[in-house]
Amino acid sequence: MEMAASSKRKRSLYEEEDLVDRISGLPDDVLGDIVSLLPTMDGARTQILSSRWRHIWRSAPLNLDLVDLAEEKYQCVSAGETSRILSAHQGPGRRFRTELQYLDLHSRRPAAVLNGWLRSPALDNLQELEFHYGYRFPRGFRPLPPPPRLPASVRRFSSTLRVASFAGCRFSKKKPGALHLPVLKQLSLVHAAISESSLDALLAGCPVLQRLLLSYNSGYSRVRIVSRTLISIGVFPASPDGRRQHLILEDAPCLERLLIFPYATGYTYIKIMDISIISAPKLDVLGPLNYDLSRLEVGTTVFEGPRLVSFTTVARSVKILALQNEQISLDVVINFMKCFPCLVKLYIKMAGSKNGWSREYHNFVMTHDIRLKKVVLLNYQDNKDHVNFAKFFVLNAKVLESMVLELEKGITLSTEWIERQHKRLHTKNRASRGAEFDFVDHDSLPGLSGYVNEAQAHDLSMADPFVEFCAWSI
Repeated sequence: MEMAASSKRKRSLYEEEDLVDRISGLPDDVLGDIVSLLPTMDGARTQILSSRWRHIWRSAPLNLDLVDLAEEKYQCVSAGETSRILSAHQGPGRRFRTELQYLDLHSRRPAAVLNGWLRSPALDNLQELEFHYGYRFPRGFRPLPPPPRLPASVRRFSSTLRVASFAGCRFSKKKPGALHLPVLKQLSLVHAAISESSLDALLAGCPVLQRLLLSYNSGYSRVRIVSRTLISIGVFPASPDGRRQHLILEDAPCLERLLIFPYATGYTYIKIMDISIISAPKLDVLGPLNYDLSRLEVGTTVFEGPRLVSFTTVARSVKILALQNEQISLDVVINFMKCFPCLVKLYIKMAGSKNGWSREYHNFVMTHDIRLKKVVLLNYQDNKDHVNFAKFFVLNAKVLESMVLELEKGITLSTEWIERQHKRLHTKNRASRGAEFDFVDHDSLPGLSGYVNEAQAHDLSMADPFVEFCAWSI
């Protein structure tokens, strides 16, 4: 009886303890930090929890995301409503995000509206700023009108901004007007008009920058990277003004990944970019390399499109490579494997080039260790060329762990079809006895549709950004 009573008392104490509101007992500044990390609407709703919470949202660092707020409300947030939110908030700002449709279009002065919002005391000490004046697609041969200038009020956040996305705006050509952002770690320039000297000055003014995205920009022909802190760079090889752009990794000792986003068909961009990798000793992830690239230089090794022009330098740091090219063939892939001899993962979008066996393949196998552990082939068509292409890795990759073949759209996957593929690929004679082979249906994802996913470009949490390579391929 006593044991039962004691157990009941303990159970009652546990239940009472579970009902204790421990979160409300935290200091106001801690609660404010929690609320500032919530989506805008959820943060505002905390006011109804209790009188203890009533003042927290108004004084917590403001997280105002007009895009997410509109999606939750199923309608655009008006300029007046935005102004009321900013007027009602007492505390500093943490994050502000808006796009063209949330600015006051009736005034035809969206830049003035945004500039006014950014001067609000509610955004003092802002840490994250993302705005977009709108995409700028060229139409025929008519020149594009100049985009609005970068809001002058952005400068008041120069000492606090850690994340910035400036899209659809124009930067001053005057060097004294360059931004200095001493604590900025992530920068996106999308559809921005910026001169080469202004871009150099902007990057030089970001001494701790780790993640950089350059997409659809105009006004420069060369990007020179000299940074001791950059870890990731994402580029879109297109320029609305038709300039041929050249990315030069001159001194990037911490750079781990260079992501090259594919273009979308149907637009009239000049799809050419040259890339020179002079010094990036930690570069681990590269691609997708495709026919948007006119020239790739790795030290003194030079590729002109898919063709190897000179071979004198190897890059042993690159472990993950993605390729997609209309002219891709086994010859092309072997040349890339010579340049990047320590590849562990290889992603390839297949094409219709001929892939007959040749002495060159035999020579490569005899003189090089193929260290690949994973090979992913997209658009596999079950023809002689594709079978020969895949069979090369089946019979020669001695440490291969996984090969994934994603079928061309229209091919029906069946048990009989898979059995026939195993015979054609000679998987029983595979060089790696532990290798597994997966045949998967064509993924219906449409790809990037011409718009760069900034989250994908800046996400460092995934060691392999090409895990869903089908989403990179168009």
